Amino acid sequence: MNKKARAGKQKINVGFNANQRDILLSALICISAILGAFYWVVYIEQPKALAQRISAVTATSADHQTLILRNVIKQLSERVSSQASRNDLKDAVLTGQHASTSDFEKGLKNAFPEATSTQLIFIAEQGVADEKSETDRLRNHIEIDLLRKTIASKTLEIEAYRYQDQWLISFSQLVSPRLAIFVSFPASYFQGLLTSLAGEALNHQLVQTYKNRRDVIIAAANTANQQYMASRPLPVPGWTLEVIPQAAMIRSLESEGIFLWLACLLCVALIAASHAVFFLRSSAMHRATAATKPTPPTAKDTIPTASAAPETTARQNPKPKPADQNTAKTDSPPLPQHNDPQQLALNAFRAYDIRGEADRDLDDYSCKLIGQAIGSEALARGESKILLGRDGRLSSPRIREALLTGLQSTGINVIDLGLLATPMLQYACRELNVGNGVMITGSHNPGHHNGMKIYMQFNTLAADDIQALRRRIEAQDFCQGEGKLDQDSIQQRYINRITSDVVIARPLNIVIDAGNGATSTTAPELFEELGCHVSTLFCEVDGNFPNHPPDPTIPENLAALKEAVLANNADIGLAFDGDGDRVAVVTAEGQCPAADELLLVLAEDMVSRNPGGQILFDIKCSRTLQKRIIDRGGRPLMWKSGHAYMKQKMVETGALLGGEFSGHIFFNERWYGFDDGMYAAARLLEALTLADTSMDKALASQEKMFATEEILIAVADDKKFQLVEAFKEAHNFDDASLTDIDGLRADFRNGWGLIRASNTGPAITLRFEADSEVGLQGIRERFSKLLTKIDPQLADSL
Repeated sequence: MNKKARAGKQKINVGFNANQRDILLSALICISAILGAFYWVVYIEQPKALAQRISAVTATSADHQTLILRNVIKQLSERVSSQASRNDLKDAVLTGQHASTSDFEKGLKNAFPEATSTQLIFIAEQGVADEKSETDRLRNHIEIDLLRKTIASKTLEIEAYRYQDQWLISFSQLVSPRLAIFVSFPASYFQGLLTSLAGEALNHQLVQTYKNRRDVIIAAANTANQQYMASRPLPVPGWTLEVIPQAAMIRSLESEGIFLWLACLLCVALIAASHAVFFLRSSAMHRATAATKPTPPTAKDTIPTASAAPETTARQNPKPKPADQNTAKTDSPPLPQHNDPQQLALNAFRAYDIRGEADRDLDDYSCKLIGQAIGSEALARGESKILLGRDGRLSSPRIREALLTGLQSTGINVIDLGLLATPMLQYACRELNVGNGVMITGSHNPGHHNGMKIYMQFNTLAADDIQALRRRIEAQDFCQGEGKLDQDSIQQRYINRITSDVVIARPLNIVIDAGNGATSTTAPELFEELGCHVSTLFCEVDGNFPNHPPDPTIPENLAALKEAVLANNADIGLAFDGDGDRVAVVTAEGQCPAADELLLVLAEDMVSRNPGGQILFDIKCSRTLQKRIIDRGGRPLMWKSGHAYMKQKMVETGALLGGEFSGHIFFNERWYGFDDGMYAAARLLEALTLADTSMDKALASQEKMFATEEILIAVADDKKFQLVEAFKEAHNFDDASLTDIDGLRADFRNGWGLIRASNTGPAITLRFEADSEVGLQGIRERFSKLLTKIDPQLADSL
């Protein structure tokens, strides 16, 4: 008996130890995963995020400090020029009283109390080389050379040089051919200005470069954080301001790591406590099982009686239930019998989004299927969350409900951001670190249209990926689960991010036309926080678009904005499309520049700060753009039209700036590479104010070309690509340089023409540009004749 008891006890202990081992192993795995995750956040993700914050803040500060320094140099130059234009001083020179200029020098010293020295230098008839010239009063050959340059240029000249172990910055200006003003400032004067502006947050270096020589005029006290340095050119040739963050600023931007580790310890403690409970409960259960376990039956007990046998047999061999003939053979929910997935509106699956008439192409059933396809595709890529947003169209709430049903049915978790602009959803992907999103929007199309822009793993789905969703629907290749739904809002974080990045150097009076679209509430608040005086036009969300269609690239849709700009004497007017990823402009004089003209202003600003930087533009843009980018030292690259294609190319090439003729503008510098109408508008205002110019002046400096708007000719979706291919094969443009990355663009000596299939609708698009009206008409006629030969029905279309 004791032997049996010992055997039973031994068996109980074996089971007890196995449970303990499983619980301990689970605890170790959970704790290790938590420690690993926290280590990854603290030592990998946090430093990356900190570096981005430091670079952004430093860049913004550098822009501000450069603006201040530009203004200081400008003010000093104006003061020197003002003294040089004094009539009494000119009269003294004309009457030959240059010997009495010492009296004027005393007054000059009073006019520049911050200067190291102020001089009036007499210049003899033969110039600097003449022995009678007062070059002996100058300190060294650099000052003599500065005087020589002033005489040659007849304009104010500025030079920095070293004299007796200190740096001097001298301004030289002619009073007349016989007299020059020479004012020298210590570099410490400029250093004091910069230090008072930056405090303990930043270090500065003023650098002068000549050929291969680099001189530091004002040296930074500490260059320990030089990897975050931001450089900005100054108006003096060869001068650069370098801004380096100090430790105090970096500490202010750092997150408190101690809180993360406390959270980590709390998680570990919870895991340990919960496993301890399971450990003790398991031990108690084993003890209870041991106490109630029956003794093995004897042989007599195992022989059933006649009456008991049938009952026992019945209990041990229950009769199986017949199989349910209606059970589905797949995991997907049954589809309604009256709908066939093959009959979906396949033409809604376009080049880089899903788009069509809301009631015809995007009914509830279709939207649910699309949601299932998107959720299943995201899960197949290893994703677990997806963001969801919508614009203000009347059909968007309905589509949102059906799409959400489909998404959640796959098991993917959804974060609903509500009504917002498309670029805000793309920003949310970065801010929330969820690379997947669906934006329900018809973009710039009429109000009865709608669609979906889809993002996965921080990339826009296009072409084959969009068609893969369609094929998944046709095959009913869906995951099944129960996804959770959370709500969030991104608007204030989006506004804060832009206002921390963009500097508008002077207050501007602007008018904003949101076109009753998704930017109606965000855009006015953003530009007010940037320091602008904002007048609003159609800034109430209304899916009927009662005032004008939501496409600001059509000049007729800017008529009300133009009128408001002129009536309010505004500096500029900004118009956004229905979902806010495009921008158009009306100038103070009422001009409506094309998007490639806006892109040129931004490109010149970008290349001035990033020599050799690559600028991307689409095939519909002016050839002037390419020429000016090269002239400014940049690298232009032409690519196919379409915001998805452009974003992919931005990632592939690392281009700093990109833009389309349709108004999509993409920034990789200081931003995330996606098209954002509001951010692009803010950067445009920054570029104009930092250059102390206006949009009208910027346009006046651009080469005048004669061009058409984008011309749309209706052609069925199933025929438009065939038509363009036939045109490419039949052309006789032997005198042109041809580009066929997107349709066919023929660049002739005096202009160019383009034909391509539309990405967004049943149409082909054409555009022409030339250096004269005659040249423009000639190129257009060549395209028209060839198009008529291919399809006579289009004879009157062009």
